[in-house]
Amino acid sequence: MGPLRKSVSVRLEEGVHARLRRQSFRSGVPTSALVRALVHRWLDEQDEAGETITGPPSRERERQPGLFGEGEAH
Repeated sequence: MGPLRKSVSVRLEEGVHARLRRQSFRSGVPTSALVRALVHRWLDEQDEAGETITGPPSRERERQPGLFGEGEAH
C-alpha cells in the first residue's frame, strides 16, 4: 500500500512564491514538490521543537526566517 495522501492548502506571500518559481525553473523541480518539501521540513522542525500547531498561526510564527530561504546566501 502506498503512502497516505492528504491535501493541504498553503498560502504563500507573493515574493516567496516568485522565489519558489525561480528556484523551480533553475533546478527543474516542480514548484509543488518544492512546497511539499518545505512543508515537510517545517513540520519536522515543529516536531523537534515539541510545538503543537492548532488553529491559525500566531504573528510570531507567521514569518520564520530561513523557512523559505530567508537569510541564506543566494
